Amino acid sequence: MKKILIKIGVLLLLFVGSLAGFAYMMDDEVTVQTEDMEKATLPLVYMRYKDVDMNSLHGYVEPMEVTMVRDTLTPISTDRNLSIRVQTFGAKVQDIYFEVLTIDGTKSLENTNVTDITDDGEYITANFTLAGKIRMNQEYVLKIQLKSDGKDVYYYTRLVQQDSLHTREYLDFVNMFSDNCLNKNADSLAVYLEPENDVEQMNLSYMDIHTTTDQLEWGNLNPQIYYKSIPAIKELNETTATITQQYLISAEDEDGNVELYTVNEYFRLRYADEVVMLLDFERTTDEVFDPDNGVITDTGINLGITQNDISFASDSNHNYFAFEQSGELWSYDAQSGKMAQIFTFRQKGDSDYRDIYGEHGIRVLRVSESGNVYFIVAGYMNRGRHEGESGVALYYYDAGSGTVEEKLFVDTDRSFDLLRMDVEKLAYVTDDQSMFYMLLDGSIYQINLMTMEKSTLMDGLKLGCVEGSGSGQYFAYLKENKPYDSTTIAMMDLESGKVNEISCPDSERVRMLGYLNESLIYGVADTADIDVTQEGNELFPMKQVNIVDENAQPLKEYAQTGVYVTGGEITDRLLTMTRVQKSGNDWVDAGEDHIIDNVADDSGIGLTTQVTDRKKTEEVLLLGDGVISQTPKVVRSSMLVQKEAKKITIPYTANEEEIYYVYAKGTLAGMYENANTAIVKADELFGVVVNKNQQYIWERGNKATESTIRLADIPQCILNGTMDMDELTQQLSDKIVLNLAGCNMDEILYFISEGNPVIADTTDGVRILTGYDQWGNISFYKPGADDTYLLSDEDSLALFEKSGNLFIGFLDKYKE
Repeated sequence: MKKILIKIGVLLLLFVGSLAGFAYMMDDEVTVQTEDMEKATLPLVYMRYKDVDMNSLHGYVEPMEVTMVRDTLTPISTDRNLSIRVQTFGAKVQDIYFEVLTIDGTKSLENTNVTDITDDGEYITANFTLAGKIRMNQEYVLKIQLKSDGKDVYYYTRLVQQDSLHTREYLDFVNMFSDNCLNKNADSLAVYLEPENDVEQMNLSYMDIHTTTDQLEWGNLNPQIYYKSIPAIKELNETTATITQQYLISAEDEDGNVELYTVNEYFRLRYADEVVMLLDFERTTDEVFDPDNGVITDTGINLGITQNDISFASDSNHNYFAFEQSGELWSYDAQSGKMAQIFTFRQKGDSDYRDIYGEHGIRVLRVSESGNVYFIVAGYMNRGRHEGESGVALYYYDAGSGTVEEKLFVDTDRSFDLLRMDVEKLAYVTDDQSMFYMLLDGSIYQINLMTMEKSTLMDGLKLGCVEGSGSGQYFAYLKENKPYDSTTIAMMDLESGKVNEISCPDSERVRMLGYLNESLIYGVADTADIDVTQEGNELFPMKQVNIVDENAQPLKEYAQTGVYVTGGEITDRLLTMTRVQKSGNDWVDAGEDHIIDNVADDSGIGLTTQVTDRKKTEEVLLLGDGVISQTPKVVRSSMLVQKEAKKITIPYTANEEEIYYVYAKGTLAGMYENANTAIVKADELFGVVVNKNQQYIWERGNKATESTIRLADIPQCILNGTMDMDELTQQLSDKIVLNLAGCNMDEILYFISEGNPVIADTTDGVRILTGYDQWGNISFYKPGADDTYLLSDEDSLALFEKSGNLFIGFLDKYKE
């Protein structure tokens, strides 16, 4: 009997243990349940202009901060009629509303339900008229709201009312230009180009206005249109237009394999004498990576036609490689020959125009020795569980299971343009996978990946006062938070929390140039040489440039007697420095010099190019000695099913200080604390400058042929000729007062064209500039005089340059 009881007890224990094991396995099975990324569901909205589709708008599932989503511009005529087309992709659209807001988003002017709607089953066409009057030639925000499949979706575009903008002519030109290139009719475009025949044209990944017609019509690639382009108007005024477009082309290789290419084009146009003129043009082409097209070579991975700034990373043993191309993330296991598609927004089978929307970026944070990858996706989420949201998603790819797990989603109401600049500078996940750090709007956030608790590690960092290393593990900041008046650089290790400091004596100041991989580059200047009297045109001549490691230990020192470094640009492993030298009391250009990263890299890993007859220049990712199989085993990852949302929200907080944004070629090109610096950069890039309220500060090319301001219309404090910015700001409450020191003559005439005088500090004394004529003569007023006098453009230019180009300009504050 006792033996029977023992057996029963043993069996019972085994049964209970089996149940526990089964329950554990079931629970474990649930935790690793996978799914394909959800398909895109949101409709697209196209603005219509005289029966032509333009400005494809992608929807957001939450209202956005309107000043943070500056994208397309939609013109309307004085009848204030608007037409849109909604491509539903099968979604049920119940209602359509529109709202008109001031450009800064602070005031709603009209909010109306649209009733003139027709539905053909694939597209919904809606027509409506603005009931309220809006100012001519002043921008507003149009917010379109759809009730789609029971949820609200929001779409944004800027709006301007103006006749004679030649919108249809510009749209027709853009379509004609691209069609002629694809149809091998580029000879008809020769009149618009400025080819440089001394430059060898061997690259189809980048073309511009200096390209030959043979290159423009794609050489021997012979592509066909795959997705037709929808032009996007970025800037439009009475003088010029900036239009971009994105489309997909296909081509066949020698073996009949189909290749896909994403094409982005930028046009800057002018309409004059009933003809559209091409002022500037750029085209970039990126091949959609397809591992089935024989991409593995003896030396590495052939990436085909693409840009030369491919982002890639590998583990310390160089067995696993992760790389981003055309908005997708791939990994390659050089030992097994496995090629994995880790992340993509492209839909298999049911691909459409939403797939190629490129307002997101991918950054690899780390690759482990097991091939596991941490990475972030920042910007607009084309599909998936965060479709229609804008933010930063942190993912973990497990190479063994081929699964991607979402570790965190940071929800923001900012556009990709703004997110991109921050996460490129600093984003990091710790080795123990417990913490994630990111830079956003001058604040460094620390997020606990276990508890989803967010804290602010540092905030209020000014532009130019923080830099992040290549891996993101280290960042450096100026303790005084002053770009030109700091004596201490603090360097933090986000793994250990350790902080090292670099200090200089009070007679010197330090400034950071950036990180070269994990090494910080900074310069030292004597306070006696620093000149910050003209904001935005500061001079910080560094007598010495130092490179230090992550522990602030010196690696290299650069100094040349009598030569000073004023700035630097870091690309790949190269620092390019601008330099000056003293000539009496002046500083003169001393040419450029370079510092190359001298850390030996004999691994044979990196990017190189090869040239073929059909594709011309192709990018190749070298893998050293790691290639053992030229036939990759292709796998595609799946998403882990989330039990609960791992999401936090960081709302937008307006910056107390003014920031000037430079938009050029259809994208955000830079952010600056000073208007004059921004204007010079915008002029260089054929762009515009707006402030944080999206008011135009300056526009390239939008200047009247002539302009005159009556002395009677100029405030007395300006006619007095003071150069005191604080006094002018106090007395001119309805004006924006701008320091324009360093701007050239053509740049400052824009402000006169806008109806405001400019004060110039010259060697002849302070003068007020009140106008200019079609021949370039400029009207000068001497404070206290009875009238103005004229100087020719040549004499004016000589006077301004001799005087150091010292100006103060004015703009009327925005009002509705």
